[in-house]
Amino acid sequence: MTAPLLPGDHVDETGAPCARHPAIDPANLYQLAMVGSRGPAFHHDCASKLQGLVMALDELTELTEHGDPQLISAVEAALEASRELNALLNLNRTLTRPAARTAIALDELLTRAAERAGVTLRGGPPAEVMVSVGVAPMTHALSLAIDAAAGTGRSRTLQVTATPVPGAIELVLHSSPLQAPTAGEAVAIAGFVIVRDGGGRLWCTVSGDQMVIRLPVG
Repeated sequence: MTAPLLPGDHVDETGAPCARHPAIDPANLYQLAMVGSRGPAFHHDCASKLQGLVMALDELTELTEHGDPQLISAVEAALEASRELNALLNLNRTLTRPAARTAIALDELLTRAAERAGVTLRGGPPAEVMVSVGVAPMTHALSLAIDAAAGTGRSRTLQVTATPVPGAIELVLHSSPLQAPTAGEAVAIAGFVIVRDGGGRLWCTVSGDQMVIRLPVG
């Protein structure tokens, strides 16, 4: 089977278009492209505004040092929210840059991705399995795939099995029948990044109940 090279080329194991995750709508692809093209300027604008906000909050902290405890608490909460926003901006900025491939344990990569998606994994690869990938984009891509496979609802869990194949390992995500409306877009992006930054590929079974991710090991 030929690995999908474009977001719209998501297929099943027979090479036919995936019935569970149809090709991404051209209008949605256009929107994603436009948002991405705005990325560097957006991050610069947000970073400068955030810096001004933090400076103002620091001044308020000094002015309220011996003031109303509720006001002090509100300022501290605003500062913490600003730090969290800054962390998100830095993460997104990292995702826009080409990533050098780095060796990492696959189970660690999956754990990071699952935590980002808010999903608890059952099973997975042995701890000694190593892959060489762009860590930041692949964490994001695997998070999208896990999120799509786990479906909707609270306290989501996802069964993952790992099968060694020559020179690679195949991860099988046992998909939930409950699918989010944007699952197709998430899988399209995940598949593209897994090819580009992981040297692997992603496909779904014809039955639609499994998503398979193959990654080279070593």
